[in-house]
Amino acid sequence: MNDTDQALHALLRLQKRLIGRGSGASCCTDAKIVKIREDFKTIKDTLANLAAERDEARKEYCMAQSHVDEEYGKTTLPEEIAEERGWDCFNKNPTGNA
Repeated sequence: MNDTDQALHALLRLQKRLIGRGSGASCCTDAKIVKIREDFKTIKDTLANLAAERDEARKEYCMAQSHVDEEYGKTTLPEEIAEERGWDCFNKNPTGNA
């Protein structure tokens, strides 16, 4: 499970607790539930965007490091640099590792 999925699951658990509180109609109106769901979607989208930006920055770092290594006579692929650091930014389906 990646970082985004973990955050989403935590938020969904919180949503269930919020909806389950109280008794009767005063607990959560339909409008409140819709608002909570909208907020969670916004948070999920934000997390996905941040993860994509992070992965792009990691790719740029790995490519730059590969060029620096070349200057010193060492041949290192950007993907190898990412793997050494435990990053999956070059994978088609990243797991969201930190």
